[in-house]
Amino acid sequence: MQTFTATEFTACNLNHRFTNAELETLAWMAEGKENGAIGLLRGHGEPGAKKLVSSVLHKLDCNNRCLAIARAFANGYLKASNSTLQTIAALLIIVSGIAAGSGTGDSFLRTASSRSQGTYRVRWEEVLPANHGGAA
Repeated sequence: MQTFTATEFTACNLNHRFTNAELETLAWMAEGKENGAIGLLRGHGEPGAKKLVSSVLHKLDCNNRCLAIARAFANGYLKASNSTLQTIAALLIIVSGIAAGSGTGDSFLRTASSRSQGTYRVRWEEVLPANHGGAA
């Protein structure tokens, strides 16, 4: 089985679903890298990275990165480097994937993005407990 390990996540090619480039792109997507950064890390430009991200989204039957990463975790294509990090990352990604992929208007979990009316981003300050005067 082919794998690619980024800084915090490992992408696994179960059933030979992804090419090597797509597998690497999936790992960098899980790290939160934008297309430009993925292009630099892979040694080509942003248009090539955009095409690879699009291919990964298509193969996972998703319309956004967050849902794709949540599905990749759920199907075993992505794993975190340690169990604590894996649990926290999977929970946050799945929550944000549900919030981004659902059509419900749950304002506690999501807020409108400036990109378009149909795109939502999770506001973690609304999900995580507030820091009540403690040092960061």
